[in-house]
Amino acid sequence: MKRTILFFLALAGGPLAFAGPDIFRTERSIPSEPVTESRNGGVPCLFNGAPQELALDEAIERILCHDPQTGQDWADAKVQAAQLGVAWSAYLPRLNGNLGASRGRTDTDYLDLPGVQANGRQNTRNASLDLSWVLFDFGRREAALRSAKQLLAAANASHNSALQSAFVNAAQAYYDALSAQDALAAAEQVKRMADDNFQAADAKYKAGAAALSDRLQAQTAASQASLRQVRAQGSLDNALGVLALRMGLPAERKLKLSSELTPMPDTGFVSAIDRLLAYARSHHPDLIAAQARLEAANQAVKERRAEGLPTLSLTGSLSRARTDQPQALNGDTRQRDSSIGLQLQVPLFEGFERNYQVRGALAQVESSRAALAGVEQQVSLSVWGAYQRLMVDTDSLKSTDALVEQSRQSLEVTRGRYQSGVGSMIELLNALSAYADAREQHILALADWQNARLQLAAGLGRLGFWALK
Repeated sequence: MKRTILFFLALAGGPLAFAGPDIFRTERSIPSEPVTESRNGGVPCLFNGAPQELALDEAIERILCHDPQTGQDWADAKVQAAQLGVAWSAYLPRLNGNLGASRGRTDTDYLDLPGVQANGRQNTRNASLDLSWVLFDFGRREAALRSAKQLLAAANASHNSALQSAFVNAAQAYYDALSAQDALAAAEQVKRMADDNFQAADAKYKAGAAALSDRLQAQTAASQASLRQVRAQGSLDNALGVLALRMGLPAERKLKLSSELTPMPDTGFVSAIDRLLAYARSHHPDLIAAQARLEAANQAVKERRAEGLPTLSLTGSLSRARTDQPQALNGDTRQRDSSIGLQLQVPLFEGFERNYQVRGALAQVESSRAALAGVEQQVSLSVWGAYQRLMVDTDSLKSTDALVEQSRQSLEVTRGRYQSGVGSMIELLNALSAYADAREQHILALADWQNARLQLAAGLGRLGFWALK
């Protein structure tokens, strides 16, 4: 009996049957890791401790490697890969083993013969193998297999979409930190200018060449510039803390950004809007996923219908039993049975269950078709909005760049006029305020331009590390 048990365990795969090898190689259809692309083309998520200077591409890769959503979508793809293996396994035979052992005792009293009794004991052991192999089922397994393939394609596309969304969010986090860094530099520059104005006004006041109001106005402007610097420093600390946490580092980690917030020259992927929309409708991962789910729903209808049709199977069995009856006249017995045949299973009446399963599958097709239309519309709106924002932000960037230069020249002229005794303090402070506002607007316009460019690339479904070069 022990050897028989070991034989059955070997047939079943033993304890490893619960997590055995990928016989059908289904996981070859999914990425081996949640993050599929690295900044240098090598293996992703390999880092040498905390960075001394954090570049944009490294920050994005670190955030991608610690993003929970990408890991979840990758695991969902693995689930669908396993379901594909289940669909493939339906083409193989089923072999079940049964083992049994029993011990019994029989006591017999003869009513017509008082005092006469008969006692018997028996031990029974049996083992059997049952074979079942579906030969023909009107396409049910084929429909299930096609549906599983489409759902796996949808899961892979959803994982790709999650990677692109995480990529955009990671880049925005880095750009937010760069914007805060540039805003702090601008605030420090304005603070130095305000301090210089106050020192000049104070010197002229002490020399009797300026009124007390000029000195007080310059002092107020210097205090406002100091407050702006404090707030800019707080914004930078917050942005760097958020960046560190999303990379899996402590929030108090002091990060030094190695990049600068400057326009990137590569906008070669931007073409006519009609071409962009057509490209997005063909390549966006959300659309690919929605199309695959629609096809899977169509295959599910075929599967539900085929389940209500006859099924032809090959069946077979092999059994062995032994019964020990020491006190019986015929003694011990051994029995061997074997059989092989064909079985035709014809569903006759299922309480209208199949009818409603088909109706539900058809309704799912309608839902999937509507979902596909919604995704198509959303992708088109996203591309159109990102395209318009990029055009507007490009013009805004040019305008703010000119505004910074004009306000800087105006500030230099006004400062010279005041130092020569021609201009007034109010004129100088207005020029300084205009320069500070122009710097802030330029920094915001530059950050918006960077984000709009990445949003457009993501809307097209082709965002990657190439977009940072």
